[in-house]
Amino acid sequence: MRTLSTAVRLIGTALVVTSLLPVPRASAQPADGDTGRQTWSVAPASAAGPDGRARFDYVVEPGMRYDDHLAVRNLGETELALDLYAGDAVNTGTGGFDLLARDEPSTVIGQWITVSAPRVVVPARETAIVPFSVTVPADAEPGDHVGGLVAALTTGGDTPVEVERRVGSRLYVRVAGPITASARIDSLTATHHGTLNPVGTGEVDVTYTIVNDGNLRLALRPSVNASGPLGLVERGTTGEVLPELLPGNAVTLTHTLTGIWPLGPHEVRVRAEPVTSATQDLAGAVEPATAGTTVWALSWTATGTLVLFVGLLVALWRVRRRIRALRVATKP
Repeated sequence: MRTLSTAVRLIGTALVVTSLLPVPRASAQPADGDTGRQTWSVAPASAAGPDGRARFDYVVEPGMRYDDHLAVRNLGETELALDLYAGDAVNTGTGGFDLLARDEPSTVIGQWITVSAPRVVVPARETAIVPFSVTVPADAEPGDHVGGLVAALTTGGDTPVEVERRVGSRLYVRVAGPITASARIDSLTATHHGTLNPVGTGEVDVTYTIVNDGNLRLALRPSVNASGPLGLVERGTTGEVLPELLPGNAVTLTHTLTGIWPLGPHEVRVRAEPVTSATQDLAGAVEPATAGTTVWALSWTATGTLVLFVGLLVALWRVRRRIRALRVATKP
């Protein structure tokens, strides 16, 4: 058995999720109708109590077991009975951090962690220290594996709908071995929206999916640009850095480029640049993910006006031909 040292850092982490709708991450708050405040928090700890870490963060070897502790603190005035369990982490559709629900099967962290007490009763204003172990399989894949430890309170009783409020601490495990920082861009589409003004500018909506196809968690900076024929009138935007795209996860983003002149085909380029992985700076060290497509930027008002003008010219030319033919036919 190997005991994990406490020289590890942590990012913030209480997260609160109901079984019905996601809610902002924070300490658990009282449910409607509670007679007392039911609030609690969790944090990494030693056997003696909370040790100042903000999260669990391990670098491990395959086949090893690591022991650690979770502090569960009851911040309210009434006794709390909480369920403790572990789950795998996933990214939400917008790139946020979330944990699988209790009834969703975990395949990594949720299976590697064994909690000594799956249920703990914490008196008001007191803290319970709960040991747990992380057993890394001998065939564990190298790279980052992310999850969390959860303290959950289920309310609802005999009602048809039960609501689970949970507070969790993030848990990061980096398994030693070959590592790869890599991302790709899928499903790139671009749509032009013109205006009624035949000489006005329009917009281009660019939607794409960034996939982390490496084995390290990545912070990525997305950017989009569009340029007209011969590189004329380039427009671009840089999005906010995605703080943490987990291995095997994806996020779909949409950016709107304004000031697009109706000059015909525009080349659209999307770029996702890896910035960091955990505390490691990746800027310039990892190839960015890129993709491109073409969108036609046309003013239908201008096009319609042009078609009408050409039609009038053709009609006038035909009329002149008929007039000439009639004059020739009526000459003595």
